[in-house]
Amino acid sequence: MQNFIKQKKQASIIENMLVMLLELIVVCAFLVVIFGAFAGISDKWGMRQVAREYLLIMETDGYLSGTDQANMIAELESYGLYNISLSGTTTREVEYGERIYLCISGTYDDNILSFAGGLSKVTENPVRITINRQSTAKQ
Repeated sequence: MQNFIKQKKQASIIENMLVMLLELIVVCAFLVVIFGAFAGISDKWGMRQVAREYLLIMETDGYLSGTDQANMIAELESYGLYNISLSGTTTREVEYGERIYLCISGTYDDNILSFAGGLSKVTENPVRITINRQSTAKQ
């Protein structure tokens, strides 16, 4: 009788499949959340790279020209930044060795996965992003 009680019942194929299916659903949900977070990080990194590129152009020219401004805004918009303001940016030519400033601010919609009542949905969370860079003119 004791041997009968201590023996463990073998799991059926259906029980194993249900456990594996549940684990697969949990892993997929986790990956969706992780990749959603990395998309925003990638966009913000790209915006900082654009700012770095145009700061190097400003070092060479001594200022940010109107054409360069338009090109930079277009690149930033491709990363999802909107309502872009360049106030504080050096837009007139300065002498060799003087300080130049690149001040970018704008709004970015961070996508956040939220759970409401057992259902998940992606909500947009507008975030204000400011990028400030400075260097010296080397023209």
